[in-house]
Amino acid sequence: MIQRTKPWTLMLLLAGTVLQTVHCAGAATYQVGNTVLDFTLVARRAFTNNGVVMPAGSKVHLRDFEGKIVFLEWFAVWCPYCVAAAPQVESGIVSYYTSRGGNPFGVPVLHIAVNQEALASYQSQTDSFITQQGFNPVMNDYDTTTTNRVRFMFQSSGQPIFVVINGVTNSPTHKPWQLLVNHLGYGQTDFKQELANDRALIDAVQSQASPSRLSEARSNGASFELRVQTQPGRSYRVQGSTNLVDWPTLRSITATTNTFLFRDTNAPPSRFYRAVTP
Repeated sequence: MIQRTKPWTLMLLLAGTVLQTVHCAGAATYQVGNTVLDFTLVARRAFTNNGVVMPAGSKVHLRDFEGKIVFLEWFAVWCPYCVAAAPQVESGIVSYYTSRGGNPFGVPVLHIAVNQEALASYQSQTDSFITQQGFNPVMNDYDTTTTNRVRFMFQSSGQPIFVVINGVTNSPTHKPWQLLVNHLGYGQTDFKQELANDRALIDAVQSQASPSRLSEARSNGASFELRVQTQPGRSYRVQGSTNLVDWPTLRSITATTNTFLFRDTNAPPSRFYRAVTP
């Protein structure tokens, strides 16, 4: 406060769908808006999370990615739709948010590729595909006792599956671990529109606002000026008071930069100032 496809491929797809449907008959799946309980996947390759190296074969929890928006992409290397979707997800999600340093509120967006195919005969081909696509991190949705346990929490059959979960536990706009997207399939239309829809949901997740700081206060003729520290994308109200009880709003803005200059052109001889959000 300041004062002043091929036939055999189709057969595999159909066979996989039948087996998966039978496996999950009657199982309930998460719906958008639900809170996702913690689950575990298995690291296929070593990766680093928050400065800690997670070795290949280690169990990885969803809760390990707290503070991030998690974009999960289930794939099988023999699935032509998975192969077609991967480069579009890379450009529309991975590169998009990497170049921007996260969503508009600075929340990191983490893409996790999840391999659902456990058969040994496909693992060499899967490794080549992972390297080609530059997936990192990569998980397996199976271990020595269970197969595809996690993916069936979201869809009962089919692939690819795209799931987005909010891991920001102190967000003022979303619940912790809220399911934002639960999408099955690549489809016959332009997948870029689906990714645009996903980005709109991702971009709406706000992090907890940092306290606004006021600085560089000075008189400028009949006006009083000060600078307000902001976070781009957030709404702010600059308020003034002469008694520290009543705080009428003097100006409302949506920040586009890290600071903005506020000018009170009708400043009384003595006034206190503060900035609040939202």
